[in-house]
Amino acid sequence: MLQARSRLRPTFSIIDTCSILQVMAAAAPHARSLVRTTQRLRQIFIPSADSQGIRFAGQQTRCYRFQPVRQHQPLAPRAEPQPIRRPQPRPANLQRTYGPQKDAKDGKDHNGLIKDEAIPARRVRIVNEDGSLGDPIPLGAALHTFDRYVNVLLQVAPETAERPAICKITSKGQLQQKLQAKSKAPKDPSHSLKQVELNWGIDGHDLAHRMKMVESYFEKGKKVEFILLQKDKRKKKLPAPEKARELVKSIKEQIAEMGAVETKKMEGTLLGRLTIYAEKSKQP
Repeated sequence: MLQARSRLRPTFSIIDTCSILQVMAAAAPHARSLVRTTQRLRQIFIPSADSQGIRFAGQQTRCYRFQPVRQHQPLAPRAEPQPIRRPQPRPANLQRTYGPQKDAKDGKDHNGLIKDEAIPARRVRIVNEDGSLGDPIPLGAALHTFDRYVNVLLQVAPETAERPAICKITSKGQLQQKLQAKSKAPKDPSHSLKQVELNWGIDGHDLAHRMKMVESYFEKGKKVEFILLQKDKRKKKLPAPEKARELVKSIKEQIAEMGAVETKKMEGTLLGRLTIYAEKSKQP
């Protein structure tokens, strides 16, 4: 029995003890002291619900932290699906084709030359080093007969109904030298023209200044057109016909003194629009 009691002791808790005492107090109303003892034990070992709630509330207040309410940001709009990009065809100037090609410039480059794939012919004849012509061959085969990193195939004569195109293999270096020499060559000054307008009422000082400019034009080998006219009829009156003839005579005399000659017969009417054509004489 003692062993059984010793085993049961640890199983009784304070709550069980208080409950037993309450039962005993109810059974014996005269045992008031025992009830007081029970109440005292309950207050000590079993705290009230209010005090327990306050303690738990304090612990909860210390544990939680204030966090601001986060506003939900609107979702970014979904990107529209991109169209499928298909490979584009190569430009016409990068496509390697043979035979006649439609070109707005007839296949000529910026130097005015027709070469390589731009040659508008299916069959060509190549000029040999001794000047003879080779047999007609397709253009594609002709482009494989030389080193294209060093040489180019130039068209010398276009294709006709009777014969194929005549072409010549030329070094790129030599071709570049010829083009540079051609660009630096002095242009024919005979094709340049200067027009000098003179008023019928021009005075001697202004005429001398204009003729000095004309002399510099002649020295450069340029042609000069003297245009005599009345620029503003409202401001100046037309001179007398005798003065107009003297002006024309003076201009022609100064032209002769500069070593120039009239190239054409003067055109126009006196006191109207009169043109005198002159240029530097080529004779020594």
